Amino acid sequence: MYIGISPLRISFAGGGTDMPEYFEKYGGQVISSTINLFTNIVLNQRRDDSIQAFISDYELHHKTSSFDKLQFIPGTEIAISVVKNLNYKNGADYFISSDVAPGSGLGGSSSLTVNCVNTIQKIMNKNWNEKQIAEKSFDIERNELGHPIGKQDDYIASFGGLNLIKFEKTNIDVVPIPLSKSTKDEFENNLVLFFLGTTRKSSDVLKHQLELIKKNNQKTMIPLHSVKELTMELYDSLKNNDITKVAEMMHKGWLAKKKFADGVSNDKIDKIYSAGIETGAMGGKITGAGGGGHILFYCDPKKHQNLKEKMESLGLKHIPFKFYNHGPKFLNLYEEIQKN
Repeated sequence: MYIGISPLRISFAGGGTDMPEYFEKYGGQVISSTINLFTNIVLNQRRDDSIQAFISDYELHHKTSSFDKLQFIPGTEIAISVVKNLNYKNGADYFISSDVAPGSGLGGSSSLTVNCVNTIQKIMNKNWNEKQIAEKSFDIERNELGHPIGKQDDYIASFGGLNLIKFEKTNIDVVPIPLSKSTKDEFENNLVLFFLGTTRKSSDVLKHQLELIKKNNQKTMIPLHSVKELTMELYDSLKNNDITKVAEMMHKGWLAKKKFADGVSNDKIDKIYSAGIETGAMGGKITGAGGGGHILFYCDPKKHQNLKEKMESLGLKHIPFKFYNHGPKFLNLYEEIQKN
């Protein structure tokens, strides 16, 4: 039996510039961090060649099948795509779950893809590095499953930690941002995450955004250029252990992001965001593509209780989290048992 976990993420700046359609022409950059919420896999090897998958988030069961007859059933398509792409034909039962609901805006789909790729490549003794895992995961999501995603989620889940990720047509560079313990603690303690109570199909928002990028629509391109510049402003501050600009950069980034495409925000989200600011938050943003999922606020800890009470009165749920400094982890339970 094998166990795999992979972290979810929060992106602070630059989301949207990680689309190949954008960065291959203009270059892109994001600042993102993994957090201690995870996708989880338990892989139990069978004594026959049959394969089945249980996905708790969708309450789905991909019934026992041979490798050649595996089907991309919605909800199980990520795991099955990875199994087929890596040509892993050994019989196995896959049990898959996540710490958050699908459509959370926390990079869950990419985290799961990275988790599946890492777990199976470990079992197959491929010894891939972080970049190989990220690129394979992105290729499966974008080119096999047709998800209109950028590259940041696969890279941040694979590398882990707080990073500036720079995207160019011929190279992607992951630059760790080392914060002192006191700065990291203060940064972390100022962040408050809430689940909006509704998830969204990010692909609808992203497909529309992608088409606007392809058409070089200036109503989309200008705010994309803006968030790219904001990313470097935030990076310059963070690398000097200065978090005084985080709230301002998040707020400016959110105002720009709302202009990417229709559906990024709506009346409900705008009212929630305004209520957060009025209750004491200094900045914030919707996580992921927008339209639902989670909302992140930057707020003085002394005002957290008032913010939580306000958000709960609006139907939101507080989601505690901390920064997490690692990428996917893999455990061979057979080996661990033998050690004892």
